[in-house]
Amino acid sequence: MQNQLDALLVNVEQSRTLHMDREQQVAGRLKSMVDRIQAMEVEATTFRNHLEEQRKRALLDSLTGLPNRAGLQKRMEEEYERWQRYGGQLLLVVLDVDHFKRVNDQFGHLAGDKVLRLIAQQLSRRLRKSDFIGRFGGEEFVILMPGTSVEQATQVLDELRRGIEASPFHFKKERVTITISIGYTDFRQGDTLEQIFERADQAMYRAKDGGRNRLIQAS
Repeated sequence: MQNQLDALLVNVEQSRTLHMDREQQVAGRLKSMVDRIQAMEVEATTFRNHLEEQRKRALLDSLTGLPNRAGLQKRMEEEYERWQRYGGQLLLVVLDVDHFKRVNDQFGHLAGDKVLRLIAQQLSRRLRKSDFIGRFGGEEFVILMPGTSVEQATQVLDELRRGIEASPFHFKKERVTITISIGYTDFRQGDTLEQIFERADQAMYRAKDGGRNRLIQAS
């Protein structure tokens, strides 16, 4: 009887030990799975952040750091849809650096790049944070000015024009005066985005034809 009881106790102990071993194995596998899931979540977050960074870079101009044409187009469409829905004052500005080819020809393309960077810095410094500035291409920039009347824009843009004209541009120890021509228009009922841009762009070309270093409001 004692022998049977001892054998039973041994079996119970062995079963308990086996059960504990299995629990430890399961716990180990669970911990391994949790660690793996956490590692995968970290990798997924890193990958998402990388994709977001790549997406942002794809919308930025590498020379000036401003939004490029794709980024500008995206923002113009967003602002246009917002304006259609809620109304309000919204202006579009097109500006172009005067005699930019002359700078490239006389001082080299590195000097031209420097001009574009300095123009971008001046725009960012002199305009509001709510204004959106993008490089449309070449020496042409586009600005969106929400909540701004034509009268307010005229004053702000003329101060911008005069500020850039007075900026100390130097190439090969020679001071060079850089000026810009500006065309601008407000968003009007019935306009398409293409019509608004074309109107501002044509106003900019009229500023060029009128002698440069001036701003023209689209009629």
